[in-house]
Amino acid sequence: MFDSLYFQVLLNKNGRIIYINDNYAEFFGKKKDDIIGMQIEELIPNTQLYDAINTASPAFDELFQLEDGRQIVYSRLPVINSHGEVQGVATSSSFNSAEQIRNLQERVRKLEESNLLLNRRLHGLNNAPDIFDSIVGISDKITELKNVLFRISNTALPILLTGETGTGKEVFATTIHNVSNRRDKPFVKINCAAIPKDLVESELFGYVSGTFSGANKTGKAGKFEEANHGTVLLDEVEELSLDAQSKLLRVLQEYEVERIGSIHPIPLDIQVICCSNQDLYQMVKEKKFREDLLYRINVIELRIPPLRERPEDIPLLCESIIEEINRKYHLHYKGISDAAISYLSSYSWPGNVRELKHFIERACIMSDSDILQKSDFNFIREKICETPAAETHSSEQHSSSDLSKERNYFAGKERYEKEQILSALRQSAGNRTKAAKALGISRSLLYDKLRKYDILSGK
Repeated sequence: MFDSLYFQVLLNKNGRIIYINDNYAEFFGKKKDDIIGMQIEELIPNTQLYDAINTASPAFDELFQLEDGRQIVYSRLPVINSHGEVQGVATSSSFNSAEQIRNLQERVRKLEESNLLLNRRLHGLNNAPDIFDSIVGISDKITELKNVLFRISNTALPILLTGETGTGKEVFATTIHNVSNRRDKPFVKINCAAIPKDLVESELFGYVSGTFSGANKTGKAGKFEEANHGTVLLDEVEELSLDAQSKLLRVLQEYEVERIGSIHPIPLDIQVICCSNQDLYQMVKEKKFREDLLYRINVIELRIPPLRERPEDIPLLCESIIEEINRKYHLHYKGISDAAISYLSSYSWPGNVRELKHFIERACIMSDSDILQKSDFNFIREKICETPAAETHSSEQHSSSDLSKERNYFAGKERYEKEQILSALRQSAGNRTKAAKALGISRSLLYDKLRKYDILSGK
């Protein structure tokens, strides 16, 4: 019976109710005379009306949930005298239907997203490569990743990108740099697997003159120093030796680096992105990767899905790759046929996007048509199961296996994180500030994880 009715209440500057109308009193199941004189928190324990008194700021059409679960849309207006002093606050509210509430929430969500996008463009994001151009795809998984990238684009927190070989981890890393406020600063890429083990330290950290035989006479800056104020990408980070991992951990803990042979630390202001196609949690169990380093580099972890999990992106990827090939080789291919797309979609793509790119490059070079046809991909027919029944069975079996592996991976990760948090809390006697410091994460992030794992102990 209260749908769309408006109620009014007036508070004095101390938060005491000095007026309430009949509808509002009835809404709370009380008589008007019994409410007048009460403090507002006696009527609404989780009230936000003191904000208007303390800040002298009005608010309009805000969604508010009462302790009993009911929702209202309300506005609050501070009452200010001629001297600019707050004398009280007046409110009006409406108790809307569930459908009206949902519609309002959706409108608010869309406005917030639009505002976020507008703010970023006003800060120059529109001058950087557009994230939707850099990362090709419309699948749910890729769309979700794009949304996450928007939210983290200007953070300096370490990011870990995981995923199979060829999924495009470097593309994501490049995009993170290009949409950040560091996009005009250095972006230094390091392939950890390509550096000879005896040169890792000198390559990463640099050295001073005379450090060793054959060294540059003037010394040399390391990769971290070169990336200062910008972004450093550590690809295949699992290939670093345990000794190099230890030195990398110190860099990430102190955000400073010392050249080999020097005693003078160089302060660093860098965004660190690591990539790996291995299960680092399993490597920790096998003592092949430092657990403290893993905790340091995966403050934000993004899993890049394999191509077989997003087949709806294959047409767009094909178009993008063909455009790139046309530019690179000065060709004039117009696209790819539907039959060819269907043919490619039946393949499991163990090499992911990288393999798709190689296949299309080969087809373009060998094709006699300006539109790639199914026949242009005959060279992979032995890799594609031609029998529909067998194909379906194989695909379902593959999918089931992948899903099982993914579930096991993330379940293992969560068990590992929870064990580390509990251990840190025990060692710090429940002091959360000390536990967060020991784990190498912020106190707020620790609180998020405590809620996630329902860990309520500590101080």
